[in-house]
Amino acid sequence: EFRRLNFVRDDDFPHRTPWGFLTDSGQYGKCLDVGLEAVGYQDFLRQKEEAKAQGRLLGIGISTMTEPLGAGNSREYDILGIKMFDSAELRVHMTGKALLRTGAKSQGQGHETTWAQIVAHELGIPAEDVTVEEGDTDTAPFGMGTYASRSTPVAGAAVAMVSRKVRAKARKLAAHLLEVSEEDVEWELGRFYVRSAPGNGVTIQECAMAAYSNMPDGMEPGLENNAYYDPPNLTWPFACYIATVEVDPETGVW
Repeated sequence: EFRRLNFVRDDDFPHRTPWGFLTDSGQYGKCLDVGLEAVGYQDFLRQKEEAKAQGRLLGIGISTMTEPLGAGNSREYDILGIKMFDSAELRVHMTGKALLRTGAKSQGQGHETTWAQIVAHELGIPAEDVTVEEGDTDTAPFGMGTYASRSTPVAGAAVAMVSRKVRAKARKLAAHLLEVSEEDVEWELGRFYVRSAPGNGVTIQECAMAAYSNMPDGMEPGLENNAYYDPPNLTWPFACYIATVEVDPETGVW
């Protein structure tokens, strides 16, 4: 209960810390409740008293945390005046397969899989059809790199943004192929269709082919774009860790 007295309450968010950072949301009390329930805290207190009567020592440790992650937010978190954005460049070839370049770099975490899955989620192109080139300063758009748990919330957001830009152009191509106005075109994952005739549609792959061979008058060839994302704030995950321990009072073994 003493710990709860020091929590920022749910209705006190957004909350600015003494260091000047803005935490936008949190449910610290609920997080602690979930942890206590998961370990059976009330039952443990009973077991502890029973163990004490038997000469056994049981204890419990509780730790709570919140941490600023997703380093970005140029307004409050710049380094020597350098903006904290990250970047992505996406090109969909006429084959329907895609090339994604990012300014961040996986260090073994598997970011390339995550980024490919983001493209797949936004465009409906299978993740295995997305080639990811990362961290190559000769070809990739400039970005601030991989650290501070920023590769998904910052670089990944740039990947989502560029995917949506590509999809917006693909919608225009779909309207051209379907011979309807763009306002009459609906989207479902991997496919555009006519609102009044859902069976009449074209895939994102067909749009990609058209981008190089059958685009409407006045449209530049190709299906590609780039995006830069400068997050409005850090992310503030929070957690509760609880451990129970039994110590042998005679040997000290736990």
